[in-house]
Amino acid sequence: MKSDPTVSARIPFAVGRVSMREVAAQAGVSRSAVSLALQQHPSIPAATRARIESAAAQLGYRKNPLVAALMRSRRAPATIVPAQASLAFFTADRPNDAWRDIDTVRQLHSAASARAAQRGFRLDEFSLTKTDMRPKRLADLLKARGVHGVLVAPLPGDQSSIDFNFTDFAVVGLGPSVQNPAIDRVADDHYRSAQIAFENALALGYRRIGLALPAYASRRMGHRWWSGFLVAQQSLPQSRRLPALMPETRDELPSLLNAWIARHRLDAVIFSIRDPELLGHAPREIGLISLAVADSGGAIAGIRQNTDLIGIDAVDLLVEKAQRWETGALRSPRFQLVAGAWNGGLSAPGAGRPRQALLATP
Repeated sequence: MKSDPTVSARIPFAVGRVSMREVAAQAGVSRSAVSLALQQHPSIPAATRARIESAAAQLGYRKNPLVAALMRSRRAPATIVPAQASLAFFTADRPNDAWRDIDTVRQLHSAASARAAQRGFRLDEFSLTKTDMRPKRLADLLKARGVHGVLVAPLPGDQSSIDFNFTDFAVVGLGPSVQNPAIDRVADDHYRSAQIAFENALALGYRRIGLALPAYASRRMGHRWWSGFLVAQQSLPQSRRLPALMPETRDELPSLLNAWIARHRLDAVIFSIRDPELLGHAPREIGLISLAVADSGGAIAGIRQNTDLIGIDAVDLLVEKAQRWETGALRSPRFQLVAGAWNGGLSAPGAGRPRQALLATP
């Protein structure tokens, strides 16, 4: 039966790890000789080193990178401050630092960086879009620096894939955007968020509630916002189940918004775009509810995603994967969801009341 390469990374810890002692027995040398040989130490003759490396390959021995980093720091002279082990934070924006202008991504990075420090790691940024940085070169750079875990930031725009070979790296994605290669991801529970937003709009007295989001954003979320909205509408009579406004791009939304509101006689709109001011020209009596509230200051009503917990959980999962030597893309990747919470705000004061945030453009 042909083996499945997508699960090969899991075989060593599924059937039991091969120890250094077993490699030593196979090669007919001491355990210390194996340790030195795998570090390319000059005290081990080349022929012996080749025999040890062959035995390690035959047995499927793989060095635990986190343990190796710890042992190196313990062997360092007391006068030398040991280097902190690193995790990589991959971004794919153009320009390279554009992600810093996005509140959600910036908050995810901050939480992940703090959690990495708690776990004994430094989170170093690497851009996938630098003109002088090819995937192979970046992989070689990470290996040379002893970086074995990669955290992938949310991809920009409608991008859903990245050109990088994760075979030798543990990897976790922040958010749902990375769909190829198949990797573990930690993200907001967008499906439940849409339901929470709809339920709170009803509680505020709104009766005709619409959803506005770009089609490309819906696709990268696996249509989870849209699905949650459709399911939430099932509690209403058929006459109040309204179609979403879903043009292809976010730039098309403002020009289509008011005609759509008038056609369906809406009194509230749930929207997803990160720049809520783009919808600020809607009539003042229309409640505006965001699915990605940037802060809890009270201006914008909607869902406050738990970016801190997403960042923490992603780092914890990444470290655990590195400890288990679980590398590369997976046949059955995990998708871990973190629930957001309702954030009341002036942009949705309740049915029949003009909003006091995102005022209509004169």
